[in-house]
Amino acid sequence: MSASPAKQNYAEAYREMREGVLYLFIAWILLGIGITYVFTLAIGSSVAGFHRMGTEHFGLGMLALVSLAIFMLIGAVIALVGLWGKFIPGVKKLASVNPEFSTSSTFVNLGLFWGTVLMLIGALTVMIVVGAFIMIIGFILFILGYIGMLLLCFKLNDLEKNSLYLAAGILFIIGIILPILDFVAWILLYVALGDSLRKASSQATQIPPSTPSPQPSA
Repeated sequence: MSASPAKQNYAEAYREMREGVLYLFIAWILLGIGITYVFTLAIGSSVAGFHRMGTEHFGLGMLALVSLAIFMLIGAVIALVGLWGKFIPGVKKLASVNPEFSTSSTFVNLGLFWGTVLMLIGALTVMIVVGAFIMIIGFILFILGYIGMLLLCFKLNDLEKNSLYLAAGILFIIGIILPILDFVAWILLYVALGDSLRKASSQATQIPPSTPSPQPSA
């Protein structure tokens, strides 16, 4: 049984991209836990009568902020690992197999990763003027990255004939305004990549038809 090198490369690219999306899911879950914890503390303090200014109120407030910061920091690190260590290398590998993905690969690399890094730095330094400026640059790069995601999904739809890619690409752009749709887009992309991975893996291990050897002439 021989493997098709091209299909094998496609399979590896899809696998890395899909694993990167999984890292992003974990990061979002951590962020959701942090936000839920903050709301729980806020509601608990209100019910307990700690809404009055005092030591208890200040302590709960600090605990909520520290907890949220920890969850956000861990989530951001996991997201960056997923992007830089998995998703972006997968997109680059896809572009190396099929040059039509080169533009989307460049946009995703420049926009998603570096946009996320700059927005994180800006958030940590937002108390000074330069922090806000860094966040603005990061947000602009982030939009560029999502344009890259749109191009990537549309190209994948053309290649794989899977409408989930098309839907994901549209939702990525709308998700800039409505973040909940952004989350749905990543889910659709994860599912579509799973289908493409199975297809590419199956085609990579197919046995090519044997060519009959010519018979010697009498």
